Amino acid sequence: MGRWLTVPLLSLVVVAGLGERSTVAGDVSQDLEAACPCDPTADGAAWPSHAAYVGCVAAELGGRRGRGVVRPKEARATLRAARASSCGRAGLTRCCIYATDDDVVGRCRLLTAAACDALDDRMDDGEADDAGSGSCLPNPCAG
Repeated sequence: MGRWLTVPLLSLVVVAGLGERSTVAGDVSQDLEAACPCDPTADGAAWPSHAAYVGCVAAELGGRRGRGVVRPKEARATLRAARASSCGRAGLTRCCIYATDDDVVGRCRLLTAAACDALDDRMDDGEADDAGSGSCLPNPCAG
């Protein structure tokens, strides 16, 4: 049985029984979200680049790993999700693409909002929905 650790638009399963690590799991995710928010930076400015956002996440995770608060597996998954995000990529959004109207799970692709809307207009069966900024990992287009 596990607990959910929420990081910027990402949920990871944290294995129960982490000892001291488990007492601050919620605080760690909130601190990471505060230190590296997807949309604006902590001071309210837009990220200058995707690399700057990913660098922030990597630095924060490095500090948390050094303090023993985050395990390497969770750090790698969080960093992978940061790399697969629209954060720091001006004009990009997550677009959930459903092949048919009956699909419950779609594919997530980083597109401009206009491209996502245009794709939706071109689809006869299925749809494309703008899911806003964030990461495609884990899949935000899953029911």
